Amino acid sequence: MCFNASLISKVSVIEEIYGNKVPKERFDIPTYFRSAFEHPPWPIFKQGEPTYFDFPTWGLIPAWTKTADAAANIRGKTINARCETISTKPSFRALVDRKRCGMLVDGFVEWRSYRNKKYPYRVSLQDGKPFLLAGLWDSWKIPGSGRSIETFTVVTTEALGIPALVHNTKLRMPLILNRASGKAWLDEDSEFRSIVPEISPLFKPLVAWPISPLASQMRKEQNLPEILEPHSYPELPPLEA
Repeated sequence: MCFNASLISKVSVIEEIYGNKVPKERFDIPTYFRSAFEHPPWPIFKQGEPTYFDFPTWGLIPAWTKTADAAANIRGKTINARCETISTKPSFRALVDRKRCGMLVDGFVEWRSYRNKKYPYRVSLQDGKPFLLAGLWDSWKIPGSGRSIETFTVVTTEALGIPALVHNTKLRMPLILNRASGKAWLDEDSEFRSIVPEISPLFKPLVAWPISPLASQMRKEQNLPEILEPHSYPELPPLEA
């Protein structure tokens, strides 16, 4: 599962890693903590277009959705897509070959269960640099308006390594793309079934630490730097690999 993410890297770091120009005005405000249930716009690379970012909103609305009410209902259920079933589920199966994408993040938040309590952790790469989560996107025509909006979902897989220790009840994690799997995932000429053998989640370079209990509180404004501050919970034992 992946319902909360962050992107606080500087524009210069993103440009250095991905070798393309970043629209600085879209990165003026760091994203410390955003819930997918807010349906925030987020930078993605589309399949076949790895040289610039698009900014669809998180929570996929399939193109075949008939009404605004149906769209509002379904996108709360399509924040994530299980990799094991995306080729068969009605919301995703038409997207797996031609509408794959990569969501740019530098961390995500999951909750660890311990003695009937849940504790928020931030998960990131050891070097803190941004990385891509596998996703799918679609375009939906708003009924009666003549306008379209683009939305996306994050693909998840079985949790491994640090994510399995943190998300220790659901045992799911976002499908993190490494260099090879990212190239295959975003290749416009590759069908999904042909790249499945190459798509294994990146997990060994990940680290995680407990963060402020503010992450667990429902607040009107959650995009606050203090949410990501390391926090000590005396009763909580360390993660053990």
